[in-house]
Amino acid sequence: MRRSLASLLLLAAIPAAASTFVETSVEETARSSDAVVRGTVLSATSRMTQDGRRVVTEVEIAVDGTWKGATEPVVRVIVPGGRVGRIAQIVDAAATFEEGEEVVVFLARRGTTWRVMGHALGKYRVDGAEARPALERAEVLPRAIAPGERAVGPMPVTELERRVREAR
Repeated sequence: MRRSLASLLLLAAIPAAASTFVETSVEETARSSDAVVRGTVLSATSRMTQDGRRVVTEVEIAVDGTWKGATEPVVRVIVPGGRVGRIAQIVDAAATFEEGEEVVVFLARRGTTWRVMGHALGKYRVDGAEARPALERAEVLPRAIAPGERAVGPMPVTELERRVREAR
């Protein structure tokens, strides 16, 4: 009994597998979004939900450019997960943000706040001329993409912007 309990505890300590996504295109993600913006993360503050059961992080992004839709000059985005004191909740598929980070985000409006479309697939980190979604720990299942469209993945910022603006 002790050996099986120890084995069970050891298995529980192993990190969960990466998130699994079905491949999608930049254009599909843009079409399903209410807004797509490029901006800089001003803050990322975690809090407990009102029911006390979940942790969420409120992210404020100063909008430098709107590629689709209309937003306020600063958008407030809610993402699942975060850390409040000694309590942490990690949502593997969720987009994460760091203060000062330059990003492109695909957004869906929920009342006065926004959500990231496609979780980690809907947030690109901008590094110079490159934009990269956080797919390092993700398994992306292949699927046919419409002719002329490009799967979500690393690409030049100029190409990402062009694809978003031309999505129909």
